[in-house]
Amino acid sequence: MNIKTTAARLQLPRADTLTLNDARGALVRCLEGALWITQHDDLDDHVIAAGEVFRVDREGSVVVQATRAARLAIESPDELPIAP
Repeated sequence: MNIKTTAARLQLPRADTLTLNDARGALVRCLEGALWITQHDDLDDHVIAAGEVFRVDREGSVVVQATRAARLAIESPDELPIAP
């Protein structure tokens, strides 16, 4: 499935995954639960919990997996406020 949007709120049951393609600059915001995030060509994996955010910092695919049931928001870099 290919969905184009500038912002999305999603729910993932535990162990479900979401793959983002070419999402450099996007912000993944964990609203509830916990998320495991891995990026193409990144040796580090990232875990964020409710209230934490992760900025996609490279090209390629990004896999987001709920380590427990989670709600998350994904914001496009085009929709993020511009820093002064």
